[in-house]
Amino acid sequence: MDRPWYKYYDEGVPKSIDYPGKAMKDYFNEWVVKQPDKPYLIWANEELTYAQANEMAQKVANAIIATGYVKGDRIALMTSNLVEYVILLQACYKIGAAIVPTNPMYTVKELTHQFSDSETSIVFVEDRFADKVVEVAKSDGSMIKLIVVVDSKTNSKLENTDKIINYADFLNKGEAVEPKIDVKSDDLAMLQYTGGTTGLAKGCMLSNANLEAMAWQDAYWFSPPYEKFSDMRIMCAMPLYHIYGFNTSININMVAGGNVIVVNDPSPNGLLLNINEHEPNFFAAVPAMIYGLNNHPDVSKSKIRNIKAMICGSSPLAVEGIKRFEELSGAAITEGYGLSETSNVLTCTPMFTKRIVGSVGIPWPDVDIRIVDLEEGSKDMPTGEPGELIAKGPQVMEAYWKNPEETAIALRDGWLYTGDIATMDEDGFITIVDRKKDMILCSGFNVFCREIDEVLYTHPKVLDACAIGIPDEKRGETPKVFVILKAGEEMTEDEVKSHCRESLAPYKVPTHVEFIDELPRTSVGKPMRNALKQEELAKMKQ
Repeated sequence: MDRPWYKYYDEGVPKSIDYPGKAMKDYFNEWVVKQPDKPYLIWANEELTYAQANEMAQKVANAIIATGYVKGDRIALMTSNLVEYVILLQACYKIGAAIVPTNPMYTVKELTHQFSDSETSIVFVEDRFADKVVEVAKSDGSMIKLIVVVDSKTNSKLENTDKIINYADFLNKGEAVEPKIDVKSDDLAMLQYTGGTTGLAKGCMLSNANLEAMAWQDAYWFSPPYEKFSDMRIMCAMPLYHIYGFNTSININMVAGGNVIVVNDPSPNGLLLNINEHEPNFFAAVPAMIYGLNNHPDVSKSKIRNIKAMICGSSPLAVEGIKRFEELSGAAITEGYGLSETSNVLTCTPMFTKRIVGSVGIPWPDVDIRIVDLEEGSKDMPTGEPGELIAKGPQVMEAYWKNPEETAIALRDGWLYTGDIATMDEDGFITIVDRKKDMILCSGFNVFCREIDEVLYTHPKVLDACAIGIPDEKRGETPKVFVILKAGEEMTEDEVKSHCRESLAPYKVPTHVEFIDELPRTSVGKPMRNALKQEELAKMKQ
């Protein structure tokens, strides 16, 4: 197939990569030998060298083995951004465990599903969230045999059970020697669960090879501003239990061999504090972080100009936000697109060659993208016409865990069907139009929620907006939009509709407008469109 996007790759970014085919633990172990005294993890006023972190990971790994562990067992990591999370990750790599990253904000019901579906046997959990895991462990059918509590000084009180041990005590049970477990490239490394917004969450089976490919693609794509990979000082502020935070903070560094600055407070004050104290030069963010830094009263006096490159994801970043941050930092902001099913990123905007407003960029090395018809998913759409985005690449998951039905729907003839509606221009630049399930069928016409959002983003009074489809007796469905105004602004429903009429066909103009103060969001900042829709449907039934 034609790959016109190659001509827009930044200098030094290869069209294809020769992946070594190593297990992830081998990368970390090699850095330990090459640079044992280099700081690996940095936080607050402390740091751990590669050698020190490795010794701790070895102890944890051997303590896990002593519990009766069998290679491939599922082990859940459920903390906020703590240094211990990274140590635990490296320990699991060493013994070939299938890591189950777990959102600590999950409810008992959500945890029960995830731990049951994955058949998790050991859970490492931050103390302030441990009571939920204890409740899950007591339920019928739970396979959790051990809960290791990581102390974050919250003084949580847990009921005394023989399944619970403190992390420090557990660490001391292990010996600081490298475990003798053979881990191969095609072994399962991670079960990254999808958000489950349309049903029960599914576990994406990511192998060592998937994560290795993603790490190399990351390192090369973001390398242009640096003399060498190992110059990267990465600010890890995105949640590590999310594929985006893990990939752009820890996974990229498996290849880079730089420093990782662990940030537990991603507020504007917390980010600026770490920027000033630790001088990161690479940063992965969501739009809310960018806006927060842009508007911080002390940002112009900070060390923000040390940041050379960054990626912003999860939802669109307004052009004015990009310009302001780039003026403040001098860094090139890239915007990317990906899924848990693809170990994170599939496409990204180049740093220096070309940028198209609203686009998520071009396919990464070794990634192919097609835009196909929405009905059968077999016919390629004409250039610029919307269709479902399907992808192929070395970072694409093997399957959904224990879910052959959903796997057969998502993976067909070697292509991942993303469920996202997109367009591709003649140069290969991709614009995400909407999620397939977020499409509004209005009087027989397809209306994309994202298109309405984008129009409202252009209004000077609007801070944020989110459109959904709601039932309508005459039209089947009709658009409703939730609008958040900028501080001090006032706006009427008629103003919103009038603004939309300037850019949208009549059937796309929202018939309902509601002004709100805050949108429900996922842990990485994505608007929860489905949650708004469910709330609206519930109100309509009353």
